[in-house]
Amino acid sequence: MPTANTWTRGQLWDKIVEQAQKNPKYAAQLKSDPRGLMEKQLGTSIPSSVNIKVLEEANDTYYIVLPAQAKEGAELSDADLEKVAGGGTVKGNASCNNAQGSAIGVTVVDVSLV
Repeated sequence: MPTANTWTRGQLWDKIVEQAQKNPKYAAQLKSDPRGLMEKQLGTSIPSSVNIKVLEEANDTYYIVLPAQAKEGAELSDADLEKVAGGGTVKGNASCNNAQGSAIGVTVVDVSLV
């Protein structure tokens, strides 16, 4: 479990799904007012330019979510560059089968889920 209320994007996703599956009121609020619920949980307002959509999967449908693509010629901000900056080392053979060290960037948010 994350410490000091620091969650990666994946951990936040897992917690939201877990809460929605356990608590019907939480799931209903997530569907009816995802922005309000997420702002409350994140402890900050989410810019109105950011859209939040909640989709409930169907048993007979497979969903593929593609990440947003940067506009051609657009540059990464310093914050975005920091997220993808390397820094780990690989010792010996650098193939995926033999990698002995690496670094990955993660998005971290502060959140208190109740």
